[in-house]
Amino acid sequence: MKARFEDLSGEEPRRRQPRRDPAWTGRARDVPWTSLIVVGLLAAAALARPARPFLLAGLIAAYGLARMSGRSTNAFAAALPVAAILAWGSFPQPEADPTGADCANPLAPPAVWRFLEAIVGLVTVSVLVFERRARWADLGLRLGSRRVAILALLGLLVVTPLALLGGQFLGSAATAGSFFGAYSLDLSLPLALVPAAIFAVSNALAEELAYRGALRVWLGPSLGLLGANLAQAVVFGLAHSGADFVGPFVPTAGAMVAAGFIAGVIARRTGSLTLLVAIHIAADIPIYYFWACRAA
Repeated sequence: MKARFEDLSGEEPRRRQPRRDPAWTGRARDVPWTSLIVVGLLAAAALARPARPFLLAGLIAAYGLARMSGRSTNAFAAALPVAAILAWGSFPQPEADPTGADCANPLAPPAVWRFLEAIVGLVTVSVLVFERRARWADLGLRLGSRRVAILALLGLLVVTPLALLGGQFLGSAATAGSFFGAYSLDLSLPLALVPAAIFAVSNALAEELAYRGALRVWLGPSLGLLGANLAQAVVFGLAHSGADFVGPFVPTAGAMVAAGFIAGVIARRTGSLTLLVAIHIAADIPIYYFWACRAA
């Protein structure tokens, strides 16, 4: 019998499961146009950094008003964790020592900055989970099956060195410094993996829980499985382009939209964020090296 990818979740066959994510909460009727407006505002804020704090404040107010009036809060709850992370990112990230002295420093500014960003995102999700009586597992924050855990470990061990080598290649003069600009990485300090891990784990956990967790799941009642997944992928892609990337906008954003969409499919199929967080960590480690260990 042909194996199905859904079997990685360790759950019962798809025909015995409801045709929706279990975290679709709220008894009030969900209105698609409300979700579309919220997604549009998130996409605009992803491109216009000064607007991000104002969007966060507006979403908090809208959530409170919807809650008091008995209307559905799903769309606003879905957007709040992403809006909180975007608002944090609207402020400039502190720079590491340009000489590379912070490379192996556990308290390197980029690592501490991303750790605090993760705290902002996790606190936002925690408040929403408590207030809505939701479950963390509904958002994918669970280990998953043994197969998923093994794949996550293998992915972390395999993708990390490949990402470091790929980061070196994309940042070389031969590729005109795609994404970040031309640079080389100092990989001679093993202790640099400590702040790199803090940076990568913080960023991966916060973003996966916000995008593939809250945004994808809580938009489901109004936009459906495909629409919700596409919405989170578009916002994710737009949030990963702009001032931090020197490459052309369309290919960069397009690649990130595609990656976000595939990640959403994996989250749905496995019922867990474990594999995504592991791959995301591996992909983000070279970004720390760029911020703290690069040699121009």
